[in-house]
Amino acid sequence: MKKIFVSLLMVMPLAASAQSVFTVESNGQKYSFPLESTTITVTDDEPTQPAQAPVYKSNLKGVSLFGKATTFQFKGMSLIADYMWAGKLMPKADDTFKFLATTNTGSDLYFGPEGDANVPIAVSGTATKGSTKFYTIESGYQQDSVLVVFNERTAQYSVMGLVKEAPYYTIDFEGSKWSALIDTPEYGGPLLYGKGEGFPTDEGVYEWTDEATSLHSKLNNAYGSWAYWSGGAAVSNYHCDIANGGSNTQLSLPTETPAHSGDNFLVTYGYNDGSPYATDSRAILDFQDGVARQIKGMWITNNSYFLHSLTQGDGINQSATNDTFIDVTFEGFDAAGISQGMVKYRIQDGKKALTDWAYVDLSSLGKINTLKINYEFSKDQDNGYGFAAPAYLVIDDIEIYK
Repeated sequence: MKKIFVSLLMVMPLAASAQSVFTVESNGQKYSFPLESTTITVTDDEPTQPAQAPVYKSNLKGVSLFGKATTFQFKGMSLIADYMWAGKLMPKADDTFKFLATTNTGSDLYFGPEGDANVPIAVSGTATKGSTKFYTIESGYQQDSVLVVFNERTAQYSVMGLVKEAPYYTIDFEGSKWSALIDTPEYGGPLLYGKGEGFPTDEGVYEWTDEATSLHSKLNNAYGSWAYWSGGAAVSNYHCDIANGGSNTQLSLPTETPAHSGDNFLVTYGYNDGSPYATDSRAILDFQDGVARQIKGMWITNNSYFLHSLTQGDGINQSATNDTFIDVTFEGFDAAGISQGMVKYRIQDGKKALTDWAYVDLSSLGKINTLKINYEFSKDQDNGYGFAAPAYLVIDDIEIYK
């Protein structure tokens, strides 16, 4: 039998899929190890029957992963090469596990981390026989389904499939600079509406830029002027009861809903429903320096005006029914204006509206130059002139990868 040398550095990161495999090569022959549940089956270029797989050498009868935490379960590890064991687990940060090895004589051996007990580990190290200490998955990793590989002869282990999360900035809209952008009154104030009719030229139009990330937003130009009614993203710290939600309280969170952090938050307005009765007023977030960046995600919720309209109806829109749905959409664009994808989040599902903060992961959009916010909705939210629900979204703590 040709011995297979497994290079741990060549193991491919895993995804949560029955098709996940890693491949080793020996004397020009490739061997793939598909992960099906927790069973690892040896194959060549084509799948083979288990009886056709090589018979590997081992001094142990079996090796299992044993968890201290009860939030996930472990299965036995499989012998995948000479003296090399592997098994799959789905850990969470700060959850712990250890090896439990059974010898051919029936006795048990525990393998723990070398050094101090319960010290967080990275993704590889040396185990120590006789130890009952636990490994702790180090915090800060993006974790899904991972592979643990253990060499019983060298006691070397490696946890494959963990990717260290990239550092990111969080824009929380706190501080004097951001507070100075809060208009008063909420509707018709001079910052968002000029002298009440919007800004006739580009000069002095409401806009902001985050210094650390260059994230930027400016009021749209529509209906002949720059104004919040044309779409935009306004800083706010207002609150009011849902019963009093209306256009005059358009920048308010419900009284019982604090900002996600601090006191300030962002309220966007605008949409594009394709109706001939409205123009494209989608709120736009872009990067002032023109450099594409990846937005990790943000926290969102509904404002008092939206919740009032969907629960009680108003003069423009009817209240929600069991068939109502409204999705907010986040679409990313590159410098040429080509869409890079869209992420949707349901903010109204039947009669149930989003009333707490929800995290929206936007990392799938990749690096983008522009993010536009829009809505998809059920027919009952079209009053014959297009989207009739108040097109407001409250945002806080925007995360952008460095």
